[in-house]
Amino acid sequence: MNAETDFYDAAPDEQVRRLAGLAEVALPQWGLEGAAVTQAAYRENMTFRVDAGDRGVFALRIHQGNYRTDAQIQSELDLMTYLDSEGVRTPSVVPTQSGSLFTTVSAEGVTEPRQCDVFKWIDGRPLRMTGQPIGEIAPLTEAYTEVGRLAAQIYNATEKWQKPAGFDRPAWDADGMYGVNGNLGDFRRLEGATDAQMRLMLGVSDKLSEVLADFGQSPDRYGLSHGDFLAENIFVCEDGIRLLDFDDAGDSWYLFDIATALFDLLGTPAYDPCVAAIVSGYREQRDLPDEHLIMLPAFCLGRLLSYVGWCAKKPHMPLSAFIKPLLLATVEQHAPAFLAS
Repeated sequence: MNAETDFYDAAPDEQVRRLAGLAEVALPQWGLEGAAVTQAAYRENMTFRVDAGDRGVFALRIHQGNYRTDAQIQSELDLMTYLDSEGVRTPSVVPTQSGSLFTTVSAEGVTEPRQCDVFKWIDGRPLRMTGQPIGEIAPLTEAYTEVGRLAAQIYNATEKWQKPAGFDRPAWDADGMYGVNGNLGDFRRLEGATDAQMRLMLGVSDKLSEVLADFGQSPDRYGLSHGDFLAENIFVCEDGIRLLDFDDAGDSWYLFDIATALFDLLGTPAYDPCVAAIVSGYREQRDLPDEHLIMLPAFCLGRLLSYVGWCAKKPHMPLSAFIKPLLLATVEQHAPAFLAS
């Protein structure tokens, strides 16, 4: 077997072990040699908790191989550093001892060199996990009010930011959301969808493209966004809500972020109260006209198609097998009304 097959055919625990070895190679660049490294999260990127005693506690992110360019990662970290300076509650980027925001290292057993970056550790818990039981609605709506404030603060900050030269992030326009070269994958390649389900998704994509073209991309509705406002990226901490994981940040409609935070609540008793909460918090910081807000269900369907595309591209991931039937069921439930509207 070649080296790539060796790593990517290895069991997840073995992949994590090898990536821990890569972490040990990377950490001295931050002066964190000898720190204790434990697994925090592993999906595509790998995140380790780094306990360095008096030096502090950090999160080391090892990027998935051959996914983001150096320019894209530099741009993401520049954005996060800027938002942090503006008081937006994001993880604080920790530069290397040489002042770089990330480094690239190699390690035995890992096929390709990996880009690595470090953040200050944030203690907290995800607001909720996508597809999991919702629980009590009242505390959820309270949190979503703060999420709305945070989203608006991001857009207020980014629309006045002078992006650095060479800034490069993927766009979440119609093509980026659900095109054949979509950022997360192409829903048209999904295995196991029925003919009826695929017709619904194709119909949604065609109509949504028309609707989004009419809606337009003027600066009051489209700009630099987080790109992945999933509930598990919204951390509830003792001092309030913090937003993690800017790996998908890029230009998009602002409502796309709001749809991402809410799409899996469609059809549940929590949807309307949580929409009202996030809109209320948003409007404390920034205008959101009703004629924009009526587009929210359309953006929820666009978000659904993007995640179906991810399932099509990542069928080997355990999460893909879990969420695929949930996504398809939601499409079946809500696409007909959108197509008939």
